[in-house]
Amino acid sequence: MGDEVGVMANSLSTDTVRQEIPERFSLNGERWHRLVRNLVTKKQGHVAILAALTILPIALIAGFAIDFQMLTTKKNKAQYTLDSAAIAGTRAYQNGASDEEVRQAVQTYFMSALNTTANHISCTVPSVIIEGTDVDASTECKMDTTLSAIAGIEEMAFSVDTATTFGIGKVDVAFVFDVSGSMDGSRIADLKVAAHDAVDTLLVENPRAGHEDDIRLSMVAYNGSFNAGSYFETVTNESSDQTYSYSYYGTWYSIPYSTTCVFERDGSDVYTDAAPGPDKYMMVPTYNQLNDYHNRYECSDAEPLELTSTRQTLHDYVDALDAGGNTAGHLGVAWGWYMISPNWSSILPADAQPLPYDEPDTAKAIVLMTDGAFNIEGDKYGNGSSSNQAKTICDNIKETGVVIYSVAFQAPEAGREVLEHCASDIDSFFTPSDGQQLQDAYQSIAKSISDLRITH
Repeated sequence: MGDEVGVMANSLSTDTVRQEIPERFSLNGERWHRLVRNLVTKKQGHVAILAALTILPIALIAGFAIDFQMLTTKKNKAQYTLDSAAIAGTRAYQNGASDEEVRQAVQTYFMSALNTTANHISCTVPSVIIEGTDVDASTECKMDTTLSAIAGIEEMAFSVDTATTFGIGKVDVAFVFDVSGSMDGSRIADLKVAAHDAVDTLLVENPRAGHEDDIRLSMVAYNGSFNAGSYFETVTNESSDQTYSYSYYGTWYSIPYSTTCVFERDGSDVYTDAAPGPDKYMMVPTYNQLNDYHNRYECSDAEPLELTSTRQTLHDYVDALDAGGNTAGHLGVAWGWYMISPNWSSILPADAQPLPYDEPDTAKAIVLMTDGAFNIEGDKYGNGSSSNQAKTICDNIKETGVVIYSVAFQAPEAGREVLEHCASDIDSFFTPSDGQQLQDAYQSIAKSISDLRITH
């Protein structure tokens, strides 16, 4: 009975408790599900609020990062444009422009280039200060923002400045032209147009007073051998009046002839710019070589043109170029070097003395050109192929600090390979395939040579 009473008491107690629980706290049925939905809804609202509070700073940070990257790009572009504008102004200075003309050149170049290439950026007209040979320029710029505008930052400002100096006072340049038989016709016509254009670019008509001889040009042309012209006797130690003797059925005959054609020298100085002298003289082609049926050793009529700043003299030289014979390219490389080498000062005229290698504020350059492979040399002297001789001479030239530009004009692989080796760097090697590209190459070289005189 005790057990029954206990059970009854428990049952009553449970029922009583259930009756005491308010209906709104019942966890049964529909009310349970409603409570759960309410809790979930409230949680989602809190999460949305927290997400919004978290995403906004992230978006702002990302926006600043994107705009800062754009700012860096735009600033670099503005800097490059201002640098180029200052160089343009310095070139104008070289050409004899007044200070005001130089200032206008810098400002016009910068604003025109900026308007053409830059978006979402505006800059003030550059302030240009000219002091002696220095051209300093500066500008203030603004860039429209993108995502940073969310935080109320609608633009970012920056400034750029640059300076150039008419640094190198003088430049000696030697142009080396291939006038072998393959250059005949349209190729030599294209060469003349390009060479005339380069002369006009390098030598202005009215240079600034006192700077008339800042840039001097020399020109040499080569084919199967080299025409030493008035230098023949000095570089060979022989007379240009030669005699060819031969025996015919026991009788000796003599044929007088005259030549100024030379091959390379032999001995230890074959690849150097040492002045001619004992054991350093150049070899003379034989009568049979000069009169070879195939004209392998044909000598151009173009004698070396010493350094000059006279435009008309250079234009006349270019106009007179004619093509024929084979391609002794190593001779062209060597004679281009001789014309600007201070070691030849005792050989060259007083008004064409090359600058010393170590003279401050000076530069030297050689512009090589061929349309073929170097295929002929003074083979009886055992100096090796024309290509290998040219490479060795080029290596020695570059060691003196002379800059070499090379132009392989429609040349085969063998010719391109030699000229690429000779070029001072990849930017100094050109492979034009038509007349316009040849003109562009010479124009680029002329501007690069002008830039040798500009210090950033």
